[in-house]
Amino acid sequence: MGDADVEKQAPENGPDSSPPPEPTSRLGLILKVVAAIVVLLGLTILFFWIAVNPRKMKFYVTDASFTQFSLSNDNTTLQYNLRLYVTVRNPNRRIGFHYDVVEAGAYYDGERFDSANLMSFYQPRKTTTVVDAWFSGQRRLSLDSDEVVEFNERKGNSGIYPVDVKIRFFTSIKLGTMNIGDFKVKVKCGLKVPLSGSSAAGFTTTKCDVDFNPLLVIYND
Repeated sequence: MGDADVEKQAPENGPDSSPPPEPTSRLGLILKVVAAIVVLLGLTILFFWIAVNPRKMKFYVTDASFTQFSLSNDNTTLQYNLRLYVTVRNPNRRIGFHYDVVEAGAYYDGERFDSANLMSFYQPRKTTTVVDAWFSGQRRLSLDSDEVVEFNERKGNSGIYPVDVKIRFFTSIKLGTMNIGDFKVKVKCGLKVPLSGSSAAGFTTTKCDVDFNPLLVIYND
C-alpha cells in the first residue's frame, strides 16, 4: 500500500453541504422581535397614563351678553357687540396644559358672524383660568324672510338669542420637565345670550363640550 492508497482513504474537505437558513424563518424572527417591542412599548405607555390618570380640561362660559345685536334696515347686515367670559379648569393633579393658537368663532343660526384670537397661556395643575372674548362689528348674513321674522320676534319677546361659540386651539401636556404632544382641541358652547337693556333674565353659566382625543392618551371625564 502506497501513498496513493492513503490519499484515497483521506476524507475530502469539500464545502459545507448543510442547507442555508431559510429567509422566511429569519423574517419571522424579525417580526416577532418587532411585535414584542411594540407590545412592551404599548404596555409601558398604558401603565404610565393609568398612573398619571389624566383628565380633560373643562370649559364653562360664566357670563355673556349683547350690548348690540340688531339687523340693518334692509335686514342683510348684522350689527353686534358680544362680550363673554370663559372659565377653563385643569382638574389634573400631575399634569399641566399649554394652550396655543387659540381662536374663537361666534355663530348665529349656524353662520359664523365673527372670530377672535384669544391669548395663549400655560395652565398649571389644579388651577382655573378666566379668558375673555370680545366680538364687535357688522357682518352680512344670508337670512331668509322667516329667519328675519324669528330674529325680530326674539328681540321683541325674550331678548335672548341662541349663539354657538366654538373654540379651537393646540395643546401640549406638561409632565415634570417634559412637554408631550401637540394636540388639536375643539370646544363647542351652546349659549342663550341676553340683550342688555331687555327684559331678559341674566345669563346662565353654561358647560361646553370638549373634543380632545389624542392618540395614546386615555382620559377620564
